[in-house]
Amino acid sequence: MISKVLIATDGSANAGKAVEIGCDLAAKYGAEVVLLHILLRGEISENLRHMAEIEFAKAEGGQALAKAISTVPAGRFPASIDFGKNPNQGLGELLRAWGKQILEAAKSEAYGHGFAKVETRIEDGDPAKRILQVAEEAKADLIVLGARGLSDLKALLVGSVSHKVSHLAPVTCITVR
Repeated sequence: MISKVLIATDGSANAGKAVEIGCDLAAKYGAEVVLLHILLRGEISENLRHMAEIEFAKAEGGQALAKAISTVPAGRFPASIDFGKNPNQGLGELLRAWGKQILEAAKSEAYGHGFAKVETRIEDGDPAKRILQVAEEAKADLIVLGARGLSDLKALLVGSVSHKVSHLAPVTCITVR
């Protein structure tokens, strides 16, 4: 019945629960797992800024995320990212590095559920649309994602990613709180 589970994660607390539940379900059904992260472009939420401040002590409140992350020692995060001449390119590299860290944590959770092989994908674009496209490309039977992610204000105004995905998905979709 379930042969492939797509788990979308943005690193939020609800997404972490989604990874745990998605991996648990996949293990019970003997299904494959695809972990997906969509680059966190657009307005960077206060939650993401707060995560950076907690993770990286040198970041100061109100400081731009790119500037805050760039002060991190090389061993902890790719602080070598150059935000100088082309800040957008540096931010893209930062977001991709952040996504890799999020997927590594999710992959560790999957390995903890006994999976020897886990597919990971980092995508860019509108999160709801990309989740649905990747689900179709991967031939996922189930999509699991957090009910509320890192973008709070925008979700209140235009609807959350999980709401859009659950209404448009052609397969079963589980949103986790």
